[in-house]
Amino acid sequence: MTVAMGEPRIISLAEAAELLGVSYPTMVRLASEGELKAFRVRKVWRTSTAACEEYVRERFRAQEAACRARNAEM
Repeated sequence: MTVAMGEPRIISLAEAAELLGVSYPTMVRLASEGELKAFRVRKVWRTSTAACEEYVRERFRAQEAACRARNAEM
């Protein structure tokens, strides 16, 4: 299954895991701990392609800040 980013849509955590290249248990952990915006429909987690894009942007920002801090120490 291939999930293309573009027009935001609601997706399963399995689709989100494929989109981000991580395991399904990792996606469940990210969703349940609130790191990835997601919601439950009864017992099934859902998120959106927009939430995945936001998560990636935030991770890039955090990594960039960490690199800058490390370089400032040198």
